[in-house]
Amino acid sequence: MARTNDFKRAELLKQRVEEYDAAGLSGHRNAKFAQDMIDRTQLGRGFTAGQRKWVESIINEPIPTARDQALYDQILSASETKGLKRRSKEILLEFSIKAFNGWSFSEKQNAFLTSLLEEAGEVSLNGPWLPSPEQITDLHTCMKLSRRYHHSGYLSSHPGLQKALIVTEHFLGWTEKYGNDAGSVTESGLSEWHVNKVLKQFKTPLAELASPKHPAGETRYIKTMGPDMFMIHHIALIIDDPTVSDKGQIVYPVIVNGGLEHVLGEALKKRGPRSMRS
Repeated sequence: MARTNDFKRAELLKQRVEEYDAAGLSGHRNAKFAQDMIDRTQLGRGFTAGQRKWVESIINEPIPTARDQALYDQILSASETKGLKRRSKEILLEFSIKAFNGWSFSEKQNAFLTSLLEEAGEVSLNGPWLPSPEQITDLHTCMKLSRRYHHSGYLSSHPGLQKALIVTEHFLGWTEKYGNDAGSVTESGLSEWHVNKVLKQFKTPLAELASPKHPAGETRYIKTMGPDMFMIHHIALIIDDPTVSDKGQIVYPVIVNGGLEHVLGEALKKRGPRSMRS
């Protein structure tokens, strides 16, 4: 069991963690360590001698000040931009700790930091990027079309598409709860890249759904396997626009031999055997 004094120290640490958070130092090593020690006491465990010494220093010593205050304030302010992507905010906070400690940045880190600050400035000035209502409608359809990959290894060999689909599904879940706003984009991590990746992948089926290859009211021919294992041709009447099946394929509702069926678009042929043509 944790010592009684360690429980008291943990209570003081809670206040200290709040002060670090208020100062924008939630990522500081002292704040992280303090939270770990709070969690430790909640499990009924006390501190080691070394841990207790560090805890005492956090409690008694003043909160550290930034070595490069101007840069630290600039980065921290950018990280708090409303509508900024979650990942961008996380990286900016990591940079803020480096600036706080006075650590130098490499050329690549400086370039990356500059791009993040510019991104935050753009979001602050013009608001975050948001997909259009038309894109959101298409994304819902794309998620249905993506079912074609559920029982294959396709996505495992296309990690970029897999990531885009996961983020898109997360975003659409947020929009159903909270609407299509900056918060949904920020929380889901959705970016224009994800949207373009998904829409490009399903460009052809989306075009077919928008402009069906087999319009309602027209007749087509389909083939089925007969009882004697020979192919039999049937006339099919298209009765409505195509939809997406549970397997992610485009199907058309047709009347065949007096019954309703949903047939794959690729199975519908404009020309049948001569014997069936009028």
